[in-house]
Amino acid sequence: MKKILGTLVTFFLLMTVGAGIWIVLFRSFLQGGAEQEYLYPIYGGIVLLSGLIAGCTVIIIEELKEVKTMLLEKGGQVNDINNNIQ
Repeated sequence: MKKILGTLVTFFLLMTVGAGIWIVLFRSFLQGGAEQEYLYPIYGGIVLLSGLIAGCTVIIIEELKEVKTMLLEKGGQVNDINNNIQ
C-alpha cells in the first residue's frame, strides 16, 4: 500500500509541479500546444483512478486472506493443489 501511495504522490507532483518542465522538455514529442494542454488534468485523473483501483485490489486481497484464515481456524482444510478451502 505504501508503494501505491508513493507512486501516486510522485505522479501528482510530476504532473502539477513539474508540468512546466515537462512541457518545455517534451514539446517536440508531445506535439500540439496550448490547444491540447487541457488533457493534462485528465492524465492526472487517470493516475488517481489507477491508484484507486490498485488500492481497492489490495484491500480486497487482504480481506480474502482474513476470511481464509478464519475458515481454517474453524476446522476447514486447504487443498494444496488449488488452495481451496473444504
